[in-house]
Amino acid sequence: MGVRVPPPAHISNLNPSTLNVQSEHLGDLHELLTITISPEDYNEKFKASIKDLSKKVQIKGFRPGHVPAGMVKKMYGDQALADEINKMVNQAMDEHFKESGNEILGEPLSADDEMQEINHKDQKEYTFKFEIGIQPKFELGVSEKDTFTWYKIPAKDEDIDQEIERLQKKYGNREEVEQAEELDVVYVHLQELNEDGTSKEGGIHVHTFFNHEMLTEEGVAYFKDVKSDFSSNIPDLFALFKGEKEQVAKNVLQLQEVNEELLSNINSGFECKVERILRLVPAEMNEAFFTAVAAEYGEINDEETLKAAIRSAIEHYNDDMTRVRLENEVFKQLVANTEMVLPEAFLEKWYDRNHVQPAKDAAENTGENTEETKSPEPFPVFMKQLKESLLFSKVQKESDLKATQEEIINEAVNHTRATYGQLGEEFVKYIVENNIKDRKFVESMHDRVLQGKFLSIIREKVTTKDEAITLEEYQNLQKEETNVE
Repeated sequence: MGVRVPPPAHISNLNPSTLNVQSEHLGDLHELLTITISPEDYNEKFKASIKDLSKKVQIKGFRPGHVPAGMVKKMYGDQALADEINKMVNQAMDEHFKESGNEILGEPLSADDEMQEINHKDQKEYTFKFEIGIQPKFELGVSEKDTFTWYKIPAKDEDIDQEIERLQKKYGNREEVEQAEELDVVYVHLQELNEDGTSKEGGIHVHTFFNHEMLTEEGVAYFKDVKSDFSSNIPDLFALFKGEKEQVAKNVLQLQEVNEELLSNINSGFECKVERILRLVPAEMNEAFFTAVAAEYGEINDEETLKAAIRSAIEHYNDDMTRVRLENEVFKQLVANTEMVLPEAFLEKWYDRNHVQPAKDAAENTGENTEETKSPEPFPVFMKQLKESLLFSKVQKESDLKATQEEIINEAVNHTRATYGQLGEEFVKYIVENNIKDRKFVESMHDRVLQGKFLSIIREKVTTKDEAITLEEYQNLQKEETNVE
């Protein structure tokens, strides 16, 4: 029984081939490649393959390395010949493109209606036909003649003051006080009551806390200037706190699972006893404070140094934000202005075989509607993404873009810090150490590093001019452009 030969995989580093290879022009960057292999081409390779197999296969009744070649040929001959022919086809295709100086686009598509069957007993010629797409040669569509605006948003003095206030609160201390003020946190014990004001057996009792922001107007009036020895029966607890009854049950009564039946059984009356009142005392501008904020802003010696560091951090953040917009604008123009001829006829066939046909096969196996199982990505979107990919590949090759392990880890830290930074550096480190074990996460960080380098190179190819703008003006500009799109 013969063995069918699949389309070739790309193989290089083989000895020079003398196979008969014919190329026929089908269109722009589109060829029909015909490869003919005669018995003279494959016989010696086939014999060597059988000899090698004789040393490796293990068959009961024969010592390892002493299996007769005839038996090996009978059992494995068709597959061995198919493997050698497949290597020869790959080699011939590889050499064809090396000689032409072209690079293949996508994968070769078999132009034969059926896969050929290989039979080692038949001394015959084999002919394989493949449609080939060729990568286009092109120049990047941007240059220093193209001018783009890099908006610069200066830090406001009030933003710097707000950040200092945040830091003083963060590194301040909480002190117990006798009477509450607006920004204090009040810790209380709540006990659910019966209608007659007695404690409800099996009712809710919880040690909880609240601040001014959680109270309704009625709640603010009820707890105004509350003292540490406060004790009172509240007729309707749910009227004193913001939100629906379910939210109050979760946020104040700290109930984990809440449903309608549970809510309907909760009485509104609660006994409330204040346990303590804590006031945040902001940190003073002293050596201990400057040492503490160094974890976020580097070495700080005095208030002026801190303000300068905060200003730099805010403006660096703003630069990153506006740089993203700048790079998006440059990339859009790069894609729009780069003239690139693609073998569309070939790519349509390649797209159909790789996107639609697998969906049809899946539908036939599952009985689902084939129209619904087609790829949701239309061909024009695929072509646009292919063009972007070729642009990236060109820059990557010309600039030898690579991502080092250190760069990948730094990207992982920065990416994680942007999401979890407010929880502290120790938590960021913990998240990174866990995520870095995930191959997909590492690959995504690798891609982010390369993408950043790519955009940086593209940005350096054009001319940029700085323009000062306020944050509000920049946000309005973004809204206007979004509305236009």
